[in-house]
Amino acid sequence: MNIDIAATTVSLLTLFGIYAIVALSLNLQYGLGGIPNFGIALFVSIGAYTAGVTYTRLMPLLAGKDALNPCGATNMAQALALRTEILKTMPAAALGNFALTLVIAAVLGGLIGLLASFPALRLKEEWFLGLVLLVAAETARIFVRGFEPIICAHNGLSGIAPPLGWLPTAQVRQYAFLALILVILAVVYIYAERLARSPYGRVLKALRENNAVASGLGKPMARVRGQVMIIGSALAAIAGVLFVMNVGFASANDYAVPLTLDIWVMVVLGGLGNMRGALLGALIVTVLDRFTSIAAIQLNMLGLDLEFNYVRYILFGVILLLMLRYRPQGLLPEPIRTTKAGSAMAAIQARQQGNGQDVAGSEIGT
Repeated sequence: MNIDIAATTVSLLTLFGIYAIVALSLNLQYGLGGIPNFGIALFVSIGAYTAGVTYTRLMPLLAGKDALNPCGATNMAQALALRTEILKTMPAAALGNFALTLVIAAVLGGLIGLLASFPALRLKEEWFLGLVLLVAAETARIFVRGFEPIICAHNGLSGIAPPLGWLPTAQVRQYAFLALILVILAVVYIYAERLARSPYGRVLKALRENNAVASGLGKPMARVRGQVMIIGSALAAIAGVLFVMNVGFASANDYAVPLTLDIWVMVVLGGLGNMRGALLGALIVTVLDRFTSIAAIQLNMLGLDLEFNYVRYILFGVILLLMLRYRPQGLLPEPIRTTKAGSAMAAIQARQQGNGQDVAGSEIGT
């Protein structure tokens, strides 16, 4: 089997950019805030479902056309043809729909993140909050699979492509979509890094390390947890929009527990609380994911009976267990000092120690 290196690289970087945004969102929630979001797939799916709704209901209106019901054997082909025509011939409507989809997904993701975690925000037992989010993710997935108006229930919804169909060639569209994702990733990374180094980031770390002491010092545990849930969930929903556009097909089956496992492996492998670690973890998992997919195709072509697609789940599970056992801080541990105040204090202490040694030396000399 011949492999196109350039196309494979573009596909790999595109998927890495999307995964990295989700990893950064979880690193804010758990790496900094200590919130075990075992329902991260829920918030990625919110972005995908939002894109499904806006592509079929909003984009035709922006293009001055009537929206068609995308579900059902009679309407599916017509609705798909309408979406394709708008993406290819009306760049203003396509780009406007994309921008509105990102905003709507972020708002819905943040709101649902707050509502899903609200019953457990005031509890000290983090595991209960993680369990609530895990159940919420599976409940939402099962509901969408049986509720047709969102993404046509279990049939799914196709034709959700990047808003770049008006560009001349497929290769140019792929490179442009990759550039768009990398720009969004850069903005999200800078925002997450600044947030981690801000006073708000220090409050999150204080609650993560000892919420009883932080609450005793007057830090509002429930409010801060709710805020970081809103921020992280909104970022995950934005990544969900990009994810479904990259795949081109919205299906509830893509947002099950295995996706949550992948994101957790990225964060734990890279380094909790370290935003560069989240990028590193996302890159490693993306490469492993592509490698196992290609290996599965090769083995199937050779006629082997081994179902290699399931090996990735075993591999990621083993990586997660080994990291938790032998290197819980990750490949890139969280930096000790993350603010200018910490560096300034360290410099003052070093200067004071140096002055103390000089004084002691002069006393000994006398």
